[in-house]
Amino acid sequence: MKCLLISLQSNAYVTGLKYIAANVRASGHDAQILFLPGYLDRELNPAIEDFIRNYSPDLIGIGLMSIEFYPAKNITRLLRERFRIPIIWGGVHAVITPDECLKYSDYVCVGEGEKAVVSLLEHLKTSDKNTVPEISNIWAKDNGRIIKQPPAAPEPDLDSLPFQEYLPEYFYAFHNDKIHNFRQNPQLFRRYALYGGTCHMMITTRGCPFNCGYCANSYLSTVYGRKVRERSVENCMEELIEVRKDPFVLYINFEDDCFFAHNMEWIQNFCAEYKRHINLPFIVRAIPTMLEREKLLLLKRAGLSMVVMGVQSGSDRVNFEVYDRKIRFSSVIRAAEVISESRAAPFFEMIVDNPYEKESDEIETIHAISKLKRPFIISLAHLTFFPGTPLTEKAIKDKIADPEAYLYRYMVKIDDTYGNKLLGITPYIPRSLVQYLNKPGTLRGQKHIILVNLFHFMVKRTIEPSVFLFIMTRSLNYNLKWTFRTVLGNWRSALSKLISNYLGKGDAEYDRKLSLAKKDMPGLFEE
Repeated sequence: MKCLLISLQSNAYVTGLKYIAANVRASGHDAQILFLPGYLDRELNPAIEDFIRNYSPDLIGIGLMSIEFYPAKNITRLLRERFRIPIIWGGVHAVITPDECLKYSDYVCVGEGEKAVVSLLEHLKTSDKNTVPEISNIWAKDNGRIIKQPPAAPEPDLDSLPFQEYLPEYFYAFHNDKIHNFRQNPQLFRRYALYGGTCHMMITTRGCPFNCGYCANSYLSTVYGRKVRERSVENCMEELIEVRKDPFVLYINFEDDCFFAHNMEWIQNFCAEYKRHINLPFIVRAIPTMLEREKLLLLKRAGLSMVVMGVQSGSDRVNFEVYDRKIRFSSVIRAAEVISESRAAPFFEMIVDNPYEKESDEIETIHAISKLKRPFIISLAHLTFFPGTPLTEKAIKDKIADPEAYLYRYMVKIDDTYGNKLLGITPYIPRSLVQYLNKPGTLRGQKHIILVNLFHFMVKRTIEPSVFLFIMTRSLNYNLKWTFRTVLGNWRSALSKLISNYLGKGDAEYDRKLSLAKKDMPGLFEE
């Protein structure tokens, strides 16, 4: 049996589909991945049609985040016009809104997909296509009725799952009206991959120890539970040893919600094995209250180069009352000091455009960020109201949220406001200047607006890239050769973000396609 897995996202980071493909192939079937970034054409391109017809899959799977919902509707419509192949939707959006997704697909995977997709292939092999599968995690339609199979328990043994490859031989992409094999055309892969393909994106755990009211994890935890499941160090090393063979991989980017959820014994074992077998710089994510100094220093000696830490707001009121995130900013200050001590590159994430945030909260946030030990980088994200989260339910009840906005707006596409601009430049200008500019609207004059606009333009195009280059060079212990290779691999991605104001090149192109599609295909955006 053959399974074609389609990704519609703007970049070639497709960890979920890689895991499913690896499991399908390990189970005796065949799988291929087709990358169709933001496909919103009216017709199915002949190259795509020929590729699918030649491969002749028995099942087509479409993985989607919420931002890919309309492209998923579109490609499903186009596939139905040309083929009679069952289609299953999966991914975070399908888990969160399965009833909506089942309006367009034959099946929806409402949980982890590795084993469910294999079971569905086995069902299609032995049963009529009109027979409803009795498979945990799989919802289907039967004469207009939705048949909801019970959820499967989350996989307790992550080591039992085949690990993903960095660049599988079965990974294809649609580019310039042709289908290309990424393995045979690695330059094309690097064009679409995050960070120019210099990072292998990897997870060592599934699950998040927190339950913040704005985060999709607050809903996903009702499906997967609150327990953080982890892979063994030995299993992680198996994947990394294979990845290490590709000379273009410069970093390992661990995408775990909080790498520090691992206990000290796991961290010690990991550091020893990583240093012995891999010895590449790596990136981890942290929650301020879980970042421990001893663990961090061990990781730094093993090659840690960057810590990405969610701050969200400098206002304790907002974090506690709005986000249900029980982390005081004093914990952020302590964690930032430890990161600075370790000399890892600090990268702090913030949420803006929050309708529940008062002007006084914005001023408090800017003031709080200005107190953190420099140098550091911050990233701003638009507050997105994902369905099923407590904050979204409150916002819809209060009639202050567009319940459809999450389907067509990137989180990094922030509002062009005075406060957002000032917050974005706060780490890079003198604190006295921040204090002067951090005024409520009633006290701002034209000179404040001119200065913020001027400094924002200068910072984003000169100072911020320079600071980022410095802290990365420092985190690499001033290894200039490695810094040069990092810059060489990432310059296109970095340049596009400077030009596009937070959006990467692929994101900006998708955003353009979506805007055009709203005008040219209004029916796609209707029920």
